[in-house]
Amino acid sequence: MPTLMRDGQRVAYEVLGSGPEVVVLAHNLMAQRGSFAAVAGALAKRARVLAIDLRGHGESVPSPRAFTVADLADDLLALLDAEGVSRALIVGTSLGASAAMMLALRYPSRVRGLVLISATPHAATWIDRLRFGALAAVLRGLGPGPVMPAIVGQLLGASYRARPGATEVVARSIRATPRRDLARAVLAWAGRPALAGQLGSIRAPTRVVAGAEDSACPRSFMAALATELSGAPLRVIPGAGHTVQLEQPAAVAAVIEELLASLAI
Repeated sequence: MPTLMRDGQRVAYEVLGSGPEVVVLAHNLMAQRGSFAAVAGALAKRARVLAIDLRGHGESVPSPRAFTVADLADDLLALLDAEGVSRALIVGTSLGASAAMMLALRYPSRVRGLVLISATPHAATWIDRLRFGALAAVLRGLGPGPVMPAIVGQLLGASYRARPGATEVVARSIRATPRRDLARAVLAWAGRPALAGQLGSIRAPTRVVAGAEDSACPRSFMAALATELSGAPLRVIPGAGHTVQLEQPAAVAAVIEELLASLAI
């Protein structure tokens, strides 16, 4: 599995498929690149797919220091450079979507298109920052065990949680992540930048995707995001919560493939 080093941080990623188009997949908080496995498999039939483990997640641990969404955006840029990619379609979920939007704002020439899943253009409120700060303290001190039901309830919709064994797979992945990395990832999300009001400058063709059962990201946030992005289509996926790429991968792959087809015209 390839890796890159940036500022002392090891960033792991996977390369699948081949083709004239390149798709980068960036997951959400407390997920990892494996959450995109089925999506990546479908896309690899027509494109080169780069699936990244964001800092503090999956195999991109340990994190040597606290990090921000800006660091994650620069990691995406470093990934493109490492793979010799001039422009790519960037797919991001929640935390990954914030990094994707920041990449598009700072380096527009590197972004061919965007698919933003469970995304918010807003900074955390002070109440959210307090709540996430408390969560980070629990994760650092006690690990995820005491708060695992709440975490899984935010990550996954009711339909997916009802599948036998599904929540345990997700919980096992979270438990395997070092406590300090879990806490740093939560604080990166709590410190995400306010992007609303800036996104109108993004010219890359964009799709916005929401899970119909998402309790973590208000639908109104995604509707506002779609409106600001020159009226980007908002697709609501039934039977999915926040981690849409894991819960309904075929639907997510279809949105990405439709955007790829439009870019080829």
